[in-house]
Order: sequence, then structure tokens, then C-alpha cells
Amino acid sequence: MYGADTLGSVFPEDLDVWNVSKLPNILDHMDEKVPGVNNSYLYAGLWKASYPWHLEDQDLYSINYIHFGAPKQWYTIPQEDHEKFHRFMKDQFPLDSQKCPEFLRHKVYLASPKLLAQNGIRCNKIVHRQREFIITFPYGYHAGFNYGYNLAESVNFATEEWLDIGKKAGKCMCVEDSVGIDVDRLAKKIE
Repeated sequence: MYGADTLGSVFPEDLDVWNVSKLPNILDHMDEKVPGVNNSYLYAGLWKASYPWHLEDQDLYSINYIHFGAPKQWYTIPQEDHEKFHRFMKDQFPLDSQKCPEFLRHKVYLASPKLLAQNGIRCNKIVHRQREFIITFPYGYHAGFNYGYNLAESVNFATEEWLDIGKKAGKCMCVEDSVGIDVDRLAKKIE
């Protein structure tokens, strides 16, 4: 079980530094608050609770912080290998990839790092401990699991360099609440 995607923050409201729920970035210029994108989510992890391979919505950056508890094991694919990884996953899940070109955004597909390595796909790993931050980058597929009970907080963010990436990002059209940011409008607002 995984208490994922719960809107909220446990950072003190008066904390302005290193508070992921108040991370200043260009998503602050959006017209609305989008849960998990420019409004932080909480994640209550339990032993072995996992998060499947995925990219962030609209290929955004993310920042993740463990407030307390057991570590998380993260696996990441180097950005340079993102297309190779995507092709491999399409081969593993051909029916799903035919139904939705952005099928990995569904957050339901797993493949072991050992299997990836056997197929020439580099896979990094890192242990994320309490009171530490992890940042993911555009095109950086990631997955992992929890070593025990913990409470983490995460939010997406964007830099000006992301604008070109965001314009090209794919969007899943088969999931009703799939995130879509009007990047052209956002770019005009920050000019």
C-alpha cells in the first residue's frame, strides 16, 4: 500500500527556505494551482510500496524530500538513454503502447534494473534518506520503492530552459485528469 498523491504540505507555513511547497519557479505564473504540479503532494510510504517507471507530467523537473522515516530506493535512467528505455518498454508492453503513445505516464509499468542492464539500458540507483532532497530532470525516467514507513513531499518545478522541453512534451489523452500546461501562454506571462 502507498498513500500517494495526497494534496498538502507538512513544512511549517513560515518556512520560506528549502520548503518545496514554496519553491519559487516559473510555474508560479500559472493561472491555477494544479495538485502535484505547482501545489505539493505528500506520500506516505510503507515497506515495499513502489512507484513504477514514469516521467513527470509535461517532462517537468521535480523535487522530493523525505520528512521522516525509512529511506526510499530510487532507480533512474540517464536522460541520454530515455528514448532507448522507452523503445524497450514499448517492446515489453506492445498492446498498451499501441493504445497510448504516452503509456508510461500511467505509472503502472515495472521492469527490474537487472532486466534493463541485460538489454543494454543503463540504470542508476540511489538511496534517499530522511531530511534529504532528490531532484529529477526532464526525460529522466525514474522508479523505486520504500524500505519502510516514511513521509515524503514532492512538487514539480520549471526553469526557463524547460519551456522548449514543455512545448514538445507528450500528454496522455486516455487519462481524464492528465496534466497539460499551456506553455506558450506561460512563456508570455513570464516575459
